[in-house]
Amino acid sequence: MKKIIDITGIIDKGMWNYEPPFPDIEIKPLPPIPWLGGKTVGCEIFEGLHSQSGTYLETPAHNFGNNNGSYALIEVPVDKIYEIPCVVLNIGPFEMNPEEGRHPITVEELKACPNADQIREGDAVIVGTGWGKYWFHPDNLKYAPYFTTDAMEWIIAQKPFLIGGDSARWDCLEDPQAFWDDFYGNDILMGGPFVDLEKVTAPRCKLTILPPKFPITSCAPSRALIIEED
Repeated sequence: MKKIIDITGIIDKGMWNYEPPFPDIEIKPLPPIPWLGGKTVGCEIFEGLHSQSGTYLETPAHNFGNNNGSYALIEVPVDKIYEIPCVVLNIGPFEMNPEEGRHPITVEELKACPNADQIREGDAVIVGTGWGKYWFHPDNLKYAPYFTTDAMEWIIAQKPFLIGGDSARWDCLEDPQAFWDDFYGNDILMGGPFVDLEKVTAPRCKLTILPPKFPITSCAPSRALIIEED
């Protein structure tokens, strides 16, 4: 029996988004078409869509630059991002608490997951905190859980193919955790932010995450699915 869980966030006005200069998404109807006699058709204009809108997939070129010897997203073979062996570590749910501020994701929390010992080299490792429920909350980023240095270094040490999560801001801007060079230097793909990770209950599963075929860019909005099999 196969169970498919859509972990893709909705792209719509009011969703989480990085601060300026990142533009906000706004979906507008296409104006009447003069060359069809002013007819109105069902077609929308996605204003403000950018490569890190919603749920996205990213290569190390985001850090190193698209023209500095790294590879664009379109160069990732599609068979490599279809049914990737995956482990979802659900350490939440965390609640937004302005008094306590952002929750640091610790290595102890990751290791305490009952399926932490199921991770194998080449897996996708995804960390769930329950943050997907705040997809449309204006303070999503302000209070998002972040990875401590030890937590991220522990995940990197598992030699994953992809690391993902349901928090969109992995680092602490006020106290940078200094793991990015190691992350990107190990040629790891990034996926997320995701939603509904708490619905994943299997110790191991598979991840499919498929972006559109944009040229040049290091990242793009993507549809992401978890596949659980008995």
